Amino acid sequence: MKVLFLGNSHTFYNDMPQIFANICRERGRDVEVAMQAHPGVTYGWHWKQLTELRFALMYGGFDYMVMQQAAHSPCPGREETLADAGRIIELARQCGVTPIQTMPWAEKRDPGHQKEMYDIFETLGRQYGVTLTVAGNVFEDVFYHHPEIDLYWVDGEHASPYGSYTIAMAAYAAIFQERVEGLAPNSYNTYPVAAGHEAEVAAAMAAFQRDNSSTKSLQEAWQYVLGPVTNKEQAFFPLEPQKALILQRLVDQYTFGE
Repeated sequence: MKVLFLGNSHTFYNDMPQIFANICRERGRDVEVAMQAHPGVTYGWHWKQLTELRFALMYGGFDYMVMQQAAHSPCPGREETLADAGRIIELARQCGVTPIQTMPWAEKRDPGHQKEMYDIFETLGRQYGVTLTVAGNVFEDVFYHHPEIDLYWVDGEHASPYGSYTIAMAAYAAIFQERVEGLAPNSYNTYPVAAGHEAEVAAAMAAFQRDNSSTKSLQEAWQYVLGPVTNKEQAFFPLEPQKALILQRLVDQYTFGE
């Protein structure tokens, strides 16, 4: 089986598709993954650019495509998302590829945004008959009920290693309709922050999100972001087993309605 991950930085952070591949391997499934993800891009960008997506869907031999729309700062609106997703979904099915839609997660600073995401992507699922993953559902649950687990990177938008683990498990459960409890608590951390500078980097990013006209503080803080990591052993990030178990159970709960 081959799975294409289509998206943006929320897709490639912490090598999330490889976490998915590792889960498949752990469960005895022979799965290859590939990724088309660029920083900040939308479904509309992928459709207008089209060259690499068209080639992958037509000739790549993919069975599934896991889709991730740009969701923050700001996210495309409902009609734009539905229209652009519809074009991509139609092309995928024309090529024999089954689309899976990732449920995005709200920004940490704006948890109420999750309601809008549910509206957009649940509509997408119904309109096009597409299976949704439960990534956003788990992010929301953890935000309100498990403050000991931080699913966000220091910018409060991208996923932490725990967040990427959650996103990958949600994709696995959606595709294979199989529970994920009992998986090894292993992830990756491709954008680590130098110890002792996490608060400084987070503050600079928060200031930039409020006013992106000034980049000086962000540029100064970015020197402490030690990524992207290019060594597989250094990128590997073991999770705390109890926290991983909580995430596994939440993925199962939201996927299978338990």
